[in-house]
Amino acid sequence: MNVSIVRPADRELESVKPESPVQLRVVADGLEGEPYVHLTEVPAGHHIATHSHSETEVTIILSGSAKVDGGDECPAGTVIVIPANQNYALDAGDEPLTFVVVRPRKASYDGPK
Repeated sequence: MNVSIVRPADRELESVKPESPVQLRVVADGLEGEPYVHLTEVPAGHHIATHSHSETEVTIILSGSAKVDGGDECPAGTVIVIPANQNYALDAGDEPLTFVVVRPRKASYDGPK
């Protein structure tokens, strides 16, 4: 695996779907024994519907804030661990939300619920 460095000034994110405001960049693809890592940005107030992944996920909030399943506010610097196959939703706070997701390998996606 080559060293990957993604600085805020050169993130070059892409829309996950043409009509979606969610922007994403895969940093490491999770193939051939590598971890899966992606950087995501969503607009303020955006709701990510209930879904799950086949792998445990570590989410690190870089900027903005989020609520997981409508619970406590998770400000920048918060680390969230979501077990494999756990259904969850994510809501951005009053500012755009930027977070990093790390999984041990590429995961399958099951959602929205």
